[in-house]
Amino acid sequence: MQEENRPKFVIETERIYKSFETEINLIRQCAPSKKTDIQLKDVIVSAYVKAYDFVLYICRLNDFKDAFFQIPMLRGICEDLITITYLLKQSEGKQNYLLVLKRFEELKKSTNAQYIFFNKYNVGQVLPPSINQVDIELILEEYRKAGHLLEETKFPTVFKMAKSVNLEDLYSFIYHATSKSVHFDIFTLLSMGWGEIDTNNGTIKPNFSYQHDYHHYYTFSLFYSSYLFLQQTKNFNNYLILSQKISDALIEIETGYENIDWPELVTFKQMNIKPPSPLMRSMYRIIQKNELEE
Repeated sequence: MQEENRPKFVIETERIYKSFETEINLIRQCAPSKKTDIQLKDVIVSAYVKAYDFVLYICRLNDFKDAFFQIPMLRGICEDLITITYLLKQSEGKQNYLLVLKRFEELKKSTNAQYIFFNKYNVGQVLPPSINQVDIELILEEYRKAGHLLEETKFPTVFKMAKSVNLEDLYSFIYHATSKSVHFDIFTLLSMGWGEIDTNNGTIKPNFSYQHDYHHYYTFSLFYSSYLFLQQTKNFNNYLILSQKISDALIEIETGYENIDWPELVTFKQMNIKPPSPLMRSMYRIIQKNELEE
């Protein structure tokens, strides 16, 4: 997309994030690891740079009208934030056990699902070996022999983890936002129908397209990808030992977010309600702040 065609807030967001790209590229590089190493830092680094890369990807999106299809990524970034924050609050033994267990349980389920699907619908395709028959207890024993303390425990649901680390409101918000595009959602599907309204008969002749409300989807994706990156920075900072340059740059972004309206989950347009004017919004914000301070 040509620079002059991009909104100012997009250009400014990209400028700030690009200002510490060198520092992020240094974070990407992790130390060599063995097969039986517990790679918590690698997991954190991967999640953190993924969130960073997504912000820049949204800034550089060639066609803003495709933004609806980017929203599901917010769910993964949010769950990374919640799960890693939860892990960092556990004992070393529980961290180790959960990291090893989840890694191989997920691989086991995925290779099994792949084997069943291809052998039913594309017979003859050569596949990587399924680990469906692998005993995960034997894998855990390998890690114990390598000297790792493994304290048996279970992963709670994402919501329970979010609640335990005071992120339940954020999770609920992002969950509902992304569910609109990854699950069957009647309101979202019908709200994509825009068209001529017959006020006399109370009818609308809809034309359905995800592009009708693309401004909302784009600003939502960009703002909350940046917001989630800010939260990851706060929660992972001590572990990653982030540079002051990153912290200073993000203070500029966070300060800019303090006195603006954030993108809504359900908009006035989607509810067919005339939105309040900028003046009314500003007045309401001042009134609310005054009431909180009293």
